[in-house]
Amino acid sequence: MYLLKMLVVDDDKFERDGVRFLVDKYGLHLEIFEADSGESALLYIESHDIDILLTDIRMNGMDGLQLAEKVRELGKPIKTMFMSAYGEFEYAQKAIDLKAIHYILKPVQVSEFIKNMTEVIELCEEALKLKVQQEKLEAAYLKEVRYEKQKQLTDIILSKAEEADDKRDLKVPTGRFDNYPYMRMLMLDSRKRFFDRLDLDIEEQLGELIHRNVDFIHLNEFQALLFLETAPDESLEAITELGQQLIRIFQDMYDNDICVVISGLMDDVKQLHKQFHEMETMLENKFFFDEGTVMLANRTSFAQGDMTAAVNDVLTQLTQNIQHNRYDIAQLYVEQLFDALQNSEHLTVIYVKYVCTEIVKAAFNASIKKNNDRFKHSLEDIYKTVKLSDLRKVVLSILKENESFCETNLEATSKAIDEVVRIIENEYQTDLSLELLSERVYLSPSYLSHLFKKQKGISLNKFMTVHRMEKAKELLITTNRKIIDIGQDVGYNNFSYFSSLFKNHFGRTPSKYREEA
Repeated sequence: MYLLKMLVVDDDKFERDGVRFLVDKYGLHLEIFEADSGESALLYIESHDIDILLTDIRMNGMDGLQLAEKVRELGKPIKTMFMSAYGEFEYAQKAIDLKAIHYILKPVQVSEFIKNMTEVIELCEEALKLKVQQEKLEAAYLKEVRYEKQKQLTDIILSKAEEADDKRDLKVPTGRFDNYPYMRMLMLDSRKRFFDRLDLDIEEQLGELIHRNVDFIHLNEFQALLFLETAPDESLEAITELGQQLIRIFQDMYDNDICVVISGLMDDVKQLHKQFHEMETMLENKFFFDEGTVMLANRTSFAQGDMTAAVNDVLTQLTQNIQHNRYDIAQLYVEQLFDALQNSEHLTVIYVKYVCTEIVKAAFNASIKKNNDRFKHSLEDIYKTVKLSDLRKVVLSILKENESFCETNLEATSKAIDEVVRIIENEYQTDLSLELLSERVYLSPSYLSHLFKKQKGISLNKFMTVHRMEKAKELLITTNRKIIDIGQDVGYNNFSYFSSLFKNHFGRTPSKYREEA
């Protein structure tokens, strides 16, 4: 039970002791603090919370009326009571103007004192109850707003809404970024099941740790999205360091390794889907990186002095992906490379075309069936271009053409994907993961992820989550099982996480969905 705090202010210690005696004797639920002047009382109130101020009116220096006026200016919800001797009724009107709760006359009559104090205590307790109710209503409202915002964002990101509705109040996905009209998405990826075990207040914790406003969205047990405020001139070095900071936070707090993929800069909700797709594609490339890596999904800004080095770095990444038949990621690197070249005046046309021929050579060398005539025609097409935009189209076309020639063992890979689907459909209640599934079909996790997305048009983790949500929906409609048991039936032991994820997908909590079904 909350113990109300009362500050007794009187320059006569005898009077203060008398008040304390009556409070103790009659068991009034009050914690007493004392001050011997208006000045010391004001200093105490400025740095402490109290519920009741009981002050004498006539004191040396700052009197009780002046003190009450100063306290009212502070705007604190304090109930004020005055004490005054007989014959000082001229103060009564002023006390009324200051909204005093009671006016106690000296010498204090015990019955009157107890009656007045009891009334003030009841008023304070009612005010506390009202405050608690208001806080609960506000928390429920904010929770509902957050759910609705997350549902809208999830719909856009997962292509349930291919185009953002212009009427949606989501120009910037979170309404708290008034000072920063730009934002980035950070995808947090864990190789093992992790995000369904986090506390629900993880959003607030992360915001405090990195000193930014953030929105946190659960995608599935292995992935989450962080929407982050950012300034348009924030350097890639700074945003990369922020990604490293998040990696350290999850390692220190949860002893779990994650990698972070950072989107490009956004100022419109319509950019979300494209950026998210690029992040997912880049994430498939984590096979080539250790845990704890930060990847930039839209690295288009290179320092001028390092342009050549940056181009060589991208060329290396391109070559690696082509060697592993990862043409989707190679095409993404080409797009990023040309975005950077478009704004550069420091590289010659000959050098740019040379880089493009190296890309084509890498594709030729990686091809099982080498076609020398096609290789020569590709080089000729590169050197005949007169515009950078045409060169971009030529290189992308060559990569796409080589990709079609590199499609091998289609029947075997198709069977592997079908087997993964069968496992998910039959064993969705268990603790499945990309690593476990890849072992079952004898493929590397990275390659399985790539093949699954290519064949099904959806990431493996997303497919698993959607299947579990559909099963949960089916059980809610067709059975009377407890909702907490249904969550466990579809693979979620954390009920709060299951309920939050369900609402993100269907716009309603499981209980609400069952009521309306």
